[in-house]
Amino acid sequence: MTLPWKAFFKMYILDILLCSLLVAAFAAVSFYKLGDTNFPRTEYAAKNGKNERVTIDFGQQVELEHVVYMYGGELYTGFRLYSWDGGSGLVLLREEANNERFQWVGYPFQAFTRYVVIEPTASGVTILEMEFYDSEGVVRPVSYSEGAELIFDEPHLVPKTNPSFFNDYILDEALYAATAYDYIHGFLPFEWTHPPLSKSIIALGIDLFGMTPFGWRFMPALFGILMVIPVFALGKRMLGSRWLAFIAAFAFTFDFMHFVQARIATPDTFLVTFITCMFLFMYEYIRCTQKEPEKRFSPKSLVYFGLSGLFMGLAIAVKWSAVFAGLGLLVLFVLAWLDSKAHYANRGNEGLLLKDISNTMIYGVLFFIIVPAVIYFISYIPFARGTGLPWPGCVIEVQADMLNFHMHSAEETAFQSNWWTWPLNMHPIDYNRYAMGEGGHTGVHAFGNPALWWGGLLAFIWCIKRWIADKDRTARFLCVAWIAQILPWALISRPSYIYHYFPCVPFLALMAAYFIKTRYEKRQVWYALSFCVLLLTLFVMFYPMLSGVFAVDRDYATWLEWLPGWNFIG
Repeated sequence: MTLPWKAFFKMYILDILLCSLLVAAFAAVSFYKLGDTNFPRTEYAAKNGKNERVTIDFGQQVELEHVVYMYGGELYTGFRLYSWDGGSGLVLLREEANNERFQWVGYPFQAFTRYVVIEPTASGVTILEMEFYDSEGVVRPVSYSEGAELIFDEPHLVPKTNPSFFNDYILDEALYAATAYDYIHGFLPFEWTHPPLSKSIIALGIDLFGMTPFGWRFMPALFGILMVIPVFALGKRMLGSRWLAFIAAFAFTFDFMHFVQARIATPDTFLVTFITCMFLFMYEYIRCTQKEPEKRFSPKSLVYFGLSGLFMGLAIAVKWSAVFAGLGLLVLFVLAWLDSKAHYANRGNEGLLLKDISNTMIYGVLFFIIVPAVIYFISYIPFARGTGLPWPGCVIEVQADMLNFHMHSAEETAFQSNWWTWPLNMHPIDYNRYAMGEGGHTGVHAFGNPALWWGGLLAFIWCIKRWIADKDRTARFLCVAWIAQILPWALISRPSYIYHYFPCVPFLALMAAYFIKTRYEKRQVWYALSFCVLLLTLFVMFYPMLSGVFAVDRDYATWLEWLPGWNFIG
């Protein structure tokens, strides 16, 4: 039966418009100064290793004090810099051997010389651009070896000030963006401690926009925008209200962690998108079969069941921590089955219950074991190409190395924090701090919007009460989703960070909206309006400490340090 156009508009178009409003708002703030699109494109590539030297002639003796360069190419390559007097002797100035590809690197050294010789330490060294400085500024060569002109042909792209968020890596971006580049070119992958899918997705943005900050951040930003949609959809289904779904999605849109993680090239935005989708489709599956459990095997129910397993597979192929969310799905699924026992008993169909359990186990193995395993193995094809190891055998081989790394090799850092501090928002990750101009401060700090994280924690306590005392299934679903993704971290000894709490944030937003739903009807609008105004106000207030592109003075930055662990200016 075809719906009348007015009913269709009421059911769907308003949802699309409201969701599009939030998507557009987040797209505007997310893509604003996301990253430089102009990086060096031409390159000098050494083919013969030590047998290939580049001589640079400055035309006269110069007092060199500093060099800035960027190199790309394959992993574990470098070069030596020598001064040369024009005769036979070379004086070593510095040896470079690091993994900082596609990153501006600068260091001081002292040399009074006319000639500088660059000697690659291995074949495959790629130098994109280089500049030398004396006390007065840039010193340009007057001549150089054949082919070396590509080292000095894009001087306008060399940053004249210290690198910033706009033209440099942010912490772990150096791992994931470089590995995405390796996947594209079939090089030995730099980062292997997490499954490959996130790097393959980042590589799509690099294919489109080049190996630039904008290129490696494009796909995380796109997923950060799109992930608002499943939060809205889950809110609409769970809360039964378009405007409450909007409140939940609004809270998530203007969360600090969501904003910061969506603007950097790390796996977490992809992880949270897939986790939210897998809970969305599990909720739809449970909802379809709640009143009539016999419909567990209808085509519609199986589609939802299968999609939940599909997204679980995608999430695990991004990070192993998605298994925690998968355990939450299992708990919710078992609880839904226990709810249905009374239905079968009332109809005298205990035999049908056992048959349905048997059939469900078959579909469960298919959708939640076989499908995720296939996705996981396929995700390793770019890894196998880069390492030269046979696929799929390399998948099994590398898992032991990954497990050993996470159990024993992960290094402690100043940014780590205990799991119980995350809901309290106590220890932001300082991805970077910048001093801009005369006393200006900005940075990229990952933590939560206090209105959502502290308010959501109170809503979680309320939902626990609703679940235990009132047998509320909506509250149960939200609590299980939240608990499943934070409680396992209490048992893990490796260093952990506040961004590990990111998968819980969509459910904080939903719990906050659900709390509003349980208020007296006449007060709901005031609760919602106050909550949204507070969320947006805090987002604007803290924006300079989140974006890395807008500076404030020291007094303002210090005023924002509300808790002892909030250190925005160093």
